[in-house]
Amino acid sequence: MYRRCSLIILLFLFTFCSAYSYVSGKENQEKMNQMSKEDQAWADMYNSFELYLAFFRDSYPAGVFTISRHADSYAQALDYFSQGFDQGLAVDIISAYTFYNPDNDKLQILATDGLPVLQPENPNPIQAQFVDENNVVFQRYFKDYYGENTQYRYRVFCRYDKEHWKIYRLNWEQVL
Repeated sequence: MYRRCSLIILLFLFTFCSAYSYVSGKENQEKMNQMSKEDQAWADMYNSFELYLAFFRDSYPAGVFTISRHADSYAQALDYFSQGFDQGLAVDIISAYTFYNPDNDKLQILATDGLPVLQPENPNPIQAQFVDENNVVFQRYFKDYYGENTQYRYRVFCRYDKEHWKIYRLNWEQVL
C-alpha cells in the first residue's frame, strides 16, 4: 500500500513537473521569437540604410555625371530600393536623388546632400519603440547639430513586410 501510494505520488509530481516545463518552455520560445523579431528589425533597418549608401557609393563617372552600378533605369532603381524601403518611399528617394538623362539613357545621381543614416557606430544612442508586433519607430536625437543649443529628432518608421522589416517613413524635426 505504501509503495503504491509512493508510486502514485511520484507519477503526479512527474506530471506536474512535465506540464510546468512544457508551459514555461512554450513561453520561452514565444519570447525568443519576439526577441529575434526585434533583433531582425534592428538589423533590417541598418541593412536598408546600407543598401541606400551602396547605391550612391558604388558608382562610376560618366562625363560630369555619376551613375550608380546598381541601376541604369528608374525601374531597376525601384526594384533595388524596394528591398529595404516601401514602394512609396523608394519612389521619393529616386525622385529626390536621381534623374534620367536621355543623352545616355541612364539614371544618374544628383550632386546633393542625402538622407541622414542611422548606423550602429553613431555616438548618440538610437532608441526603438515597438508600436505593435509589425511596426517599430527608431529615433535618435542630434544635439547642437545646426548650431549651439539646437536639438533635432530623426525618426525612422519600419513595418514588417512578409519576411523582413522595411522603412516606410522618415521624419526629421526640431525639438524645442
